[in-house]
Order: sequence, then structure tokens, then C-alpha cells
Amino acid sequence: MSTEKKILVTLDGSKRSKRTVDYLCSFKPFRDTKVTLFNITTPVPEAYYDLTRDSFSNISVSQIKAWEMGQKTIMTEFLKEARQKMIAAGYKPDNIGMKLVSRSKGVARGVLDEIKNNEYHSLVIRRRGNANSMLGVTMGGVAAKLVEKASSIPLIIAGTHEIKHYLCIAVDGSPGSKHAIQYTADMMAKTICRILLCAIMRTTVTDSVPEGKDPFVDMSLQAKRTLDEALAEAKQILTQAGIPEDRIETRLIQGAQSRAGALLDKARAAKCDTIVMGRKGVSDVENFDLGRIPRKIIYASRKFTIWLIP
Repeated sequence: MSTEKKILVTLDGSKRSKRTVDYLCSFKPFRDTKVTLFNITTPVPEAYYDLTRDSFSNISVSQIKAWEMGQKTIMTEFLKEARQKMIAAGYKPDNIGMKLVSRSKGVARGVLDEIKNNEYHSLVIRRRGNANSMLGVTMGGVAAKLVEKASSIPLIIAGTHEIKHYLCIAVDGSPGSKHAIQYTADMMAKTICRILLCAIMRTTVTDSVPEGKDPFVDMSLQAKRTLDEALAEAKQILTQAGIPEDRIETRLIQGAQSRAGALLDKARAAKCDTIVMGRKGVSDVENFDLGRIPRKIIYASRKFTIWLIP
């Protein structure tokens, strides 16, 4: 596996995907990475996929070719404009590639195949795509599938908050959380970003409480120690990567009714623009590719950019 950082960015030509380009331009640490701007064009309008096979036979080959060529022309121009905008923002021209492929399966499957067949470091998507997406729907169909299935690669879901390079990292001592911390250290090394390390527990306990009298208190004390140690370890990893210690804040929140809700509330109060999480937390269930808390955060945090790390 190549150690070179190479990011796959899915774009569909919509106004929303222009915001993805804006995100890439604003997020300075990505400017030294290689980026592939990726689009899957459909040979016929999306509505035709709802028709029966017999209906397809009534569409002439020339009509299909004309539609496909028109779409490829539109998308090629869109990707060129995106590339020029990124170069103006500080990306090296040689680091930005463009790739258009024709749809042979579903769009999500095409993206997953592209990941499988190439050595990408991260995948960047949006919650929703084209303007035809249903109002009120938090996650579009393709994005929802990629959140569930792109489990082998760090997934970046671009949000709409202004980028101030202020990241909130969920810390719980699990392998997934440690991977998220290390990914952040690798991406943000030697920058002056701000980082909020946030650990959350449902119970409330102080270190002064005596042990050995109440098993539930003992369990809470052990949980607190575990989280305190995880926060300290996380801070050490980030400082060793070159992030100044005074740019890193740690918070242990106790008595949370909802861990997902508490994390969102803290990120909002701190005015973070990005939330970083492992795909799975302490209660790792093998048959599920996404934990409960990350799932809740993704669907409840429309404006935040989300980094979801396997």
C-alpha cells in the first residue's frame, strides 16, 4: 500500500458539489495531497432507470449517445473549473487529476469499485447531491450507501460551516477512536489548527469518591480513569505530530443523557467546523460497519464536516 496521501473527491456538477470544491479550497492541510476529481456519468437520464426493460428498447442508440456525450461535456467543464479553482487556492497543478467514467452499475457501486482498484487515502463526499434531492432529507441515497459500505477508507463528509480549522475529536479509548486521532495527527501535522478532544460518559463521579463501597461507583471511576488516560494519550499523539500543545483542549463531559447529543452540543458551543470519529466505538459489533453514535452524529449534524475513520 502506498503511503502517499491521495484523495478521491466525488462530484456531480450540482450546486452542492460546488460547495465540496469550496471546502477543499478552504481546508489548507489538503493542499499538499494528490486529489482525483471523480464523476460517474449516466448514459441516460436518471428517470429512465425507473422504466421497464421494454421501454429501454424504444430509446434509440443515437439518443443515448447524444445524452451521454452532452453529460460528459458538461461534467468535463465542471471538473476543469473545479481544478482551476483549487489551483488558485494553492493546490499544485500536477496534484489534481480528473476522472470521468460511465455508469455500468449503481453510482455508489462505481465509487466503491474505484476505491477498491486504486490506492486512495481518503474519500470526500457530500450528504446530498443534485438539486432534485428531496427537501428535508438529511442524507441522499448514494451518500447513505457510501457511509455504510465505504468502511475500509477514511470518509470525509463535507459540511457547510465556515472552515476555521477547528476540529472536535470524539475520544473513548477504542481502536476506532485511536485510529481517528492518528489520522488527524497525520493530516494536521505541523499546523496551527485548533483541536478539541472530547470524551463523554453517562455517569457522574469524582476522584475523591471512595472505592469498594458501591460496584456502580467503582465502574464509573474506572470508566473515568480510562477516558482520562485516553485524552492524555490523544493529546500526546497530536503534540508529537507537531501541533502546538496550547492549540489542543481536552474535555471530559459527565452525566450525558445522550453521548451523541452531548458531543454535538459541545462542538456547536465551541464553534468547531469538523467532527472526527472512529467508525466504531467501545461496543464494537462485528456485523455492523458503523456504530450507533457515529450514525446519530452524521444524520443530526447537517452543517458540520464529518471525518469518519475506520
